[in-house]
Amino acid sequence: MSEIIMPKMGDAMTEGKVVRWYKKAGEPVKKGEPLLEIETDKVNLDLEAEEDGILGEIVVEEGATAEVGATLATLGGDGAPAKKKAKPEQTSPEKSEETPEEKPEEKPEEKPEEKPEEKPQPKRQEKGSAESAAPATERAPGKAPEKPRPAPAPQPAAKTEPSTAGDRHVRSSPLARRMAKELGVDLGSVRGSGPGGRVVAEDVKQAAEGGAKAPPAGAKAPSAPAGAPLLPPPAELRAESVPLSAMRRTIAKRLVESLGPIPHFFLTIEADVTELQRMREQLGEIAGAKVSVNDFVVRAAALAIHHHPNVNASFTGTAIEQHGEVHVGIAVATPEGLITPVVRNADRKSVVEIAAEVRDLAGRARNRRLRPDEYQGSTFTISNLGMFGIEEFTAIINPPNAAILAVGAAVAKPVVVEGKIRIRERMKVTMSCDHRAIDGAAGAEYLRTLKVYLEQPLRLLV
Repeated sequence: MSEIIMPKMGDAMTEGKVVRWYKKAGEPVKKGEPLLEIETDKVNLDLEAEEDGILGEIVVEEGATAEVGATLATLGGDGAPAKKKAKPEQTSPEKSEETPEEKPEEKPEEKPEEKPEEKPQPKRQEKGSAESAAPATERAPGKAPEKPRPAPAPQPAAKTEPSTAGDRHVRSSPLARRMAKELGVDLGSVRGSGPGGRVVAEDVKQAAEGGAKAPPAGAKAPSAPAGAPLLPPPAELRAESVPLSAMRRTIAKRLVESLGPIPHFFLTIEADVTELQRMREQLGEIAGAKVSVNDFVVRAAALAIHHHPNVNASFTGTAIEQHGEVHVGIAVATPEGLITPVVRNADRKSVVEIAAEVRDLAGRARNRRLRPDEYQGSTFTISNLGMFGIEEFTAIINPPNAAILAVGAAVAKPVVVEGKIRIRERMKVTMSCDHRAIDGAAGAEYLRTLKVYLEQPLRLLV
């Protein structure tokens, strides 16, 4: 008999939470088969079985937290451990043991009656959403003459048919779809809080608990003047105590470790990104690549570090450690807090490569599917709030980095160019520096170099 223990999935991990068990005590387990889902401060991961056997006693139940190295359950090959958990599980099997003896006799009689009721439903789900009158004509030739008559009976179920068929087209994360299936939540009725209205796991959880749902399909969205930002839907106010998730506890701990002990100072510079915006549009037209302004900033920040290696550093207490590689962390907002997936060797990658990698990392970060090596080991961090219309802000340093760059929105404004007033795209960036490792002049020189790369974007493509 062996033990299933809480693994250490990251240098900073001290404990993990058991989200759900995929197996019950007494069930057979095969090597490589997922046993349970574990939530850490950054990601959700499935723990796989390392050998064949039978799941024995479950020590840590769903929703409970355990320290790294703690025993979660036992795994045996003879099934003996499963007998310990047989007692609590007998409560439900007892009922099922009585009914199976009677049901086998009833099922043969019910099956021919159930089949005609179940078979037409999937057909109506596919056709009912696309046609309203056609289903009545299409059902008749494919069914017995007795079946068109009971057609009024299944019509009430047609109210749910559009939603089940529409679930396939609802923008949602894999974890959200799995949770919706397990909790019996209709994805079509859930309002997504993710990017572009994407339904995430937290939305499904709130819907299962009776949270707000999306308006009916026929309802019209509130009209707003052209160019005006849409307001988020109002939420019901209620007094409650929200327990800290593993991610939120870690964020709180690291912020205290950063803003308290680390002496911050801030430097802001404004760059003209008019040419960068034009190049971004041309790159999309020529290469068909989806590239954001932030992707150019990542590339520019990484190349500027080669001119100022002292920015790519960490303060250890006894020395200033300058890193030999440039690994840029990108702050990504999730329903539970910020996480910083890392673009490794960003200085060696093109803007298009960075764009593709950032989209992949950000998508998996929001679904808590990053591996520990994908969000650890950054040497420099970038936080961008420009998509929210924020023009300027300061960010808190992400230890052990010595600096973080806060990127604002690009704004069209009148500026003086060669003695004439022109409308140009201007963008402010603010760097927060650890004064123990970076002096003011060194930080200013780095920003001046970064500005050159942003205002001369051709340098980013060569």
